[in-house]
Amino acid sequence: MRVGDTSADPLDLAAATLQWLNDHAAEGILTTDADLRVRAWNHWLSTATGIRPEAALGRPLFDIVPSLRERGFDRYYAEALQGEIKVLSHALHRHVVPSTRADGEQMPQSGRIAPLVQGGEIVGTITVIVDVTERVAAERELRAQIATAEAARHTAEEASRVKDEFLATLSHEIRTPLNAVLGWTRILRSRQPDAAMLARAIDVIDRNATAQLTLVTDMLDMARISAGKVRLEMTDLDLTATLTSAVDVVRPAAEAKGIELSLDLADGVPMVRGDADRLLQVFWNLLSNAVKFTNSGGRVSARLAAAEDGVRVSVIDTGVGISRDFMPHVFQRFKQADPSAARRHGGLGLGLALVREIVHLHGGSVTVDSGGPDAGTTFIVSLPARRVTRRHSVESSATTPELRGVHILVVEDDPDAREIVSTTITDAGASVTAVASVAEALGALRDQRSERPQAVVADIGMPGADGFALLNELRRMPPEQGGSLPVIAVTAYATSEDRRSALHAGFYAHVAKPFAAENLISTIARAVHLSV
Repeated sequence: MRVGDTSADPLDLAAATLQWLNDHAAEGILTTDADLRVRAWNHWLSTATGIRPEAALGRPLFDIVPSLRERGFDRYYAEALQGEIKVLSHALHRHVVPSTRADGEQMPQSGRIAPLVQGGEIVGTITVIVDVTERVAAERELRAQIATAEAARHTAEEASRVKDEFLATLSHEIRTPLNAVLGWTRILRSRQPDAAMLARAIDVIDRNATAQLTLVTDMLDMARISAGKVRLEMTDLDLTATLTSAVDVVRPAAEAKGIELSLDLADGVPMVRGDADRLLQVFWNLLSNAVKFTNSGGRVSARLAAAEDGVRVSVIDTGVGISRDFMPHVFQRFKQADPSAARRHGGLGLGLALVREIVHLHGGSVTVDSGGPDAGTTFIVSLPARRVTRRHSVESSATTPELRGVHILVVEDDPDAREIVSTTITDAGASVTAVASVAEALGALRDQRSERPQAVVADIGMPGADGFALLNELRRMPPEQGGSLPVIAVTAYATSEDRRSALHAGFYAHVAKPFAAENLISTIARAVHLSV
């Protein structure tokens, strides 16, 4: 054909088209005659199956690819010779002809079997095969993304549900003790109470205020742990004293419920390296939890013993037990076996989560076991031991010292807090000068007519000039005016970092609000060199 000649022999075009399909088509193409003998077998099929065209042409299709008959595809070819078109999907058939990829996996394929028609007569069949590897991979990736999205959605929904449950529980746990505190406060204001009513009111207010303090402390502790801001004051500890103190704290609650509380301390228990306050928190949480979930007449025991790899503390109760379904969730934060409004026992579900986190920070482990409902529960805390083994006798707590003849300067901007601190100190026998600001405190110290204090008790967070400013001003004053006085911080800035900052700045001691009266008085006594 000459260049520019638009005419072409149709036979030449058909031949050229067939040649291109044979050599370059991105699909497998095979044709058969009406007897299902192969008449075309393109390069794609040769590459995919390893069967050369010369080995396929002129031979029966099912002799070349016997799996077509084995898999029932002979029916499709019979139907194609009747004029029907059959679609072979990967989802249903997986592949048309066997073809192993370089990775050893079967090539995923889809296909179509159709009749070949000439002059209105069916003269054979054509099969077109498509490699759908990329499509299958894309679909698999899409399914994975959908599954990931579904999992994320489920996780978000679960987190939202847990958050809602937590907020509902938090509201209940805060409002319940607050209701008791406010209720009794209003009762006392509305009438002249007798001694019995007053004692009852004080007991209820104290118990419920302590419950609120526990809630706030647990939430703050968990927030610090989650943020990685907890620092442990590590010292060598004999857990005998720590566990004994924890038992002493929960003993009144156990006695009030008629629960037998016992303590078993083995001899020869090695020392551990730990934070005394945090480990006391661990044992108190476990013991108070055991008392809470044990009915009247039950038993709670704490046992301290040496273990092969360190020290083991066991807290065992005969209480309500834990179901097997809930066992894996015992130490999860905000998880409770009964989160409903009808639950018998209060709490936020943070105590045991704190136990696990604190024990892990000490390099130890905590486990739980229960025989099921009403079969009791056993918690075991394991801590690594120090090399040195030593025993200390457990001494009873010393009595709160008296402060007779001592004068203290109290600096507190909040009137209620100032009254509480002053009353606590005067009840111990000391006299007090109470002021509301740093300026008033400095004025009282410079006043030659005022009684000279032996120590200063000051808040840190005050408007204008704070406790650190007071300390700085004092250190600039001559000793005879108070420049060398010990200054005790009594503050709501109560984290270990706050305590460290206060001591580093020069405060004699750091006492966190709300404080125990015995703790404040003992601290003042040490500051003024009195015997404790």
